[in-house]
Amino acid sequence: MSTVIAAVDLGPSSLRVLYHAAGFARVLSARLEVLHVSGEVREFVESRVRDFCMRVGPYEIDPEDLDIVARSGTVSDTIYREARNKASLVVMGSRGHRGLANLFLGSSSKAFLRNAPCPVLLVPPTDVEIVNIADRPSLTCGPVLAAIDLSEACEHQLQLASKCAGIAGQPLLLMTVAPAKLGVDAATEMLRERAHQAGLEPHALIVRRGRVAEEISRCALQEGAGLVVMGLRSRPRSTPGVIAAAVLKTKRAFVLAVPGC
Repeated sequence: MSTVIAAVDLGPSSLRVLYHAAGFARVLSARLEVLHVSGEVREFVESRVRDFCMRVGPYEIDPEDLDIVARSGTVSDTIYREARNKASLVVMGSRGHRGLANLFLGSSSKAFLRNAPCPVLLVPPTDVEIVNIADRPSLTCGPVLAAIDLSEACEHQLQLASKCAGIAGQPLLLMTVAPAKLGVDAATEMLRERAHQAGLEPHALIVRRGRVAEEISRCALQEGAGLVVMGLRSRPRSTPGVIAAAVLKTKRAFVLAVPGC
């Protein structure tokens, strides 16, 4: 059985991380592990995390059936070690800890994205802690937008995007930001071919021009996307956190970042 890791810091966003991690664990038939990184005594931390899950966790979670894991060390490195050999998904918050309104991707999130061993669901921050489960944002609030880099392999990304769209009962949209040297018709045909190779029939193919991060975030807003699935580039000069942060700034869409694309 695979594992979904909910990386929580016990701050305001942790209940949203826990809620969506529990949902994915349920639909993926995966084990749910709640991971907290702290320098305190492990037994004390595990007890505090279990108490947190009992107080704010969704009703689907049985606290007695949870894997509660407390580790010490650098946050990003610790999550990486925990996820490397067993996780099918890591769910984590995206806001930093300095309290800045425009800090939509903290240093730990950025560091983990650089070497993520599995897909990462980044839960956007909210300014108001939502207590009632029914009022919390969910992944069924709009189409699933797969942002494709035509220069990268993306079959795993497309398969995950399609699966999420099916789970949410939402249309799947494929989009790309085409380079200037590539015509719109050619880019559209390349998107269509990627979908065909993956055995998918997307609801729409969208080609945009401009800055990648800006166009993906703008497309997510215009299409009302609830989830943006993007690849994590393997090229040394790439900065996946920049694109993810731009989408998170919309304060609407979630980001599912898929390594190996």
